[in-house]
Amino acid sequence: MDRLLQVDPRLQELIKNTIALSPIDFGIPKFGGLRTEKEQEELYRKGLSKCDGYKIKSFHQTGNAIDIYAYINGKASWNKIHLAIIAGVILGEANRMNLNVRWGGTFGSDSFNGWDMPHFELITY
Repeated sequence: MDRLLQVDPRLQELIKNTIALSPIDFGIPKFGGLRTEKEQEELYRKGLSKCDGYKIKSFHQTGNAIDIYAYINGKASWNKIHLAIIAGVILGEANRMNLNVRWGGTFGSDSFNGWDMPHFELITY
């Protein structure tokens, strides 16, 4: 929950609502919420992000993105089926709340690392 408190209040409400609605429990990994420039650069250097944190900024650096994992049998899971089920609930709740949220599962196979199933970003423009 600490990682959730650092992102946009609308994302906080969306995720809190979704946790109550989702048939699959989920959490936020260590760098799944707000990221500093250095944290973003670290992920970039490891090949885990296309954003370097300086020239190319991530939605995470403004508190407008969140990554999740499914919580199955007491362990973190990035199983695509689990993440897709959770995503359906998150996107449905975002629609109900009139929020423009983009899911990394729709980025397509041509994007960096293909589909980014754990990623959700709040579009504010």
